[in-house]
Amino acid sequence: MAPTVHLHVEIVTPQGTLYSGSAQAVTLPGGLAPFQVLVNHAPIISTLELGALRVLDSDGEEHVFAVTGGFAEVKHNRVSVVAEEVWRAEEIDIARAAAERDRLDTELEQETDLRRRAHLKAERARADLLVRVARDAQFAQ
Repeated sequence: MAPTVHLHVEIVTPQGTLYSGSAQAVTLPGGLAPFQVLVNHAPIISTLELGALRVLDSDGEEHVFAVTGGFAEVKHNRVSVVAEEVWRAEEIDIARAAAERDRLDTELEQETDLRRRAHLKAERARADLLVRVARDAQFAQ
């Protein structure tokens, strides 16, 4: 019987390696659209957008992360993700992220400076991502 082939996944941030392990599948928030990587996927390099990154490990357990962008390389059954900010879904404080989102909504309503508004919108999108990813992960359990 042939040995089972899995993907090897690494998620790296400036602080170090957040995840390293074997997987059956990885779903990534690609720059053009979300995409899934399975064993023997064609080589690809893709930008990553704000979104959820899901790893289905070789034991069938799903690991969910919030990512604010970066890039991914798929080559020879290896998936390498490099991102500035990544959070494990189970470590996200939903109440804190929701409070931050609400605070940013209030600040956005009052802000008139276009540059400051753009910054606040980006921060608001990040807070909303954290809430969505954490809630989705809780719901899936």
